[in-house]
Amino acid sequence: MRMEECKSVFCPGFSLAQTIESGQCFRWKKWEEGRYTVLSGAHQVMLAQTGDSILFLEETTQAEAAYWRNYFDWDREYDKIKERLCRRDRVMEKAVSVGGGIRILRQEFFETLMGFIVSQNNHIPRIMGIMERISQNYGTPLESGEFAFPTPQQLAAASEEDFRRLGAGFRARYLTDAVEKVLSGQVSEERLRQADTAAAKAELMTICGVGEKVADCVLLFGLGRWEVFPTDVWIRRMMEQLYFRGKETGLKEIQKEAERRFGAYRGLAQQYLFYYGRESQQERRKRDDKNKCHASAGNGGDPLPDGGV
Repeated sequence: MRMEECKSVFCPGFSLAQTIESGQCFRWKKWEEGRYTVLSGAHQVMLAQTGDSILFLEETTQAEAAYWRNYFDWDREYDKIKERLCRRDRVMEKAVSVGGGIRILRQEFFETLMGFIVSQNNHIPRIMGIMERISQNYGTPLESGEFAFPTPQQLAAASEEDFRRLGAGFRARYLTDAVEKVLSGQVSEERLRQADTAAAKAELMTICGVGEKVADCVLLFGLGRWEVFPTDVWIRRMMEQLYFRGKETGLKEIQKEAERRFGAYRGLAQQYLFYYGRESQQERRKRDDKNKCHASAGNGGDPLPDGGV
């Protein structure tokens, strides 16, 4: 008996492209005409968007569709949250006008942990390549020819040298330590989900090489802790220019200001600011040929959006 299929989902205000390409996830492929293949754990889907409708382009059971509905957070009322964030904040109004279709993905914890360890001092195409090679070498083959992301048990025998061979570089030591700590229970997804945010962050930071930014990304994208505000050099510079009138500002003060302005939604606010800054930078480069030689987002010479409060 054939299981009932799902062919589309109505999701107003959601942008498939903005969400997938916002730097939250690293296992996806973009095809012609706005089609995307997305992988998460042992799940795979091919999607496209027409207006407010998300189309499942391959046979998708209702159970699989439910997985992706949760993954993309389609059931949450984002309009009310955006209204709250934009209230009396013209910077956030601009950011939401540019990237308001972004949603916070609800990803597999272990895959998210490994992905953001790989992301350190790296760029998205290279991160995606390393994650794909890890999957191809250790993950379970899927019917499509793709590979599931490996479980901690499947990576138990992977050595630091094995990860280096796959292109992880200095991060290889961090990856092996993450696998070991998850397998031993020193880092426990169940315990992280039950702990308060500070305790969960401290536990993640016991993994070699996991600092505050990586821990915050794992908390936000792998554990659903919207109250964190991942802050790298790029976000720090944006906050300084847009909220501190260009004044050099310490991390604690930036975090405190994010909490004051964005409250429990500061993880989503961070995504809007990141996307706004990246898009503004790209627009400037298009208008000014001299900017074509500038480095990618986050390097010292890159321009930031105009404005501030």
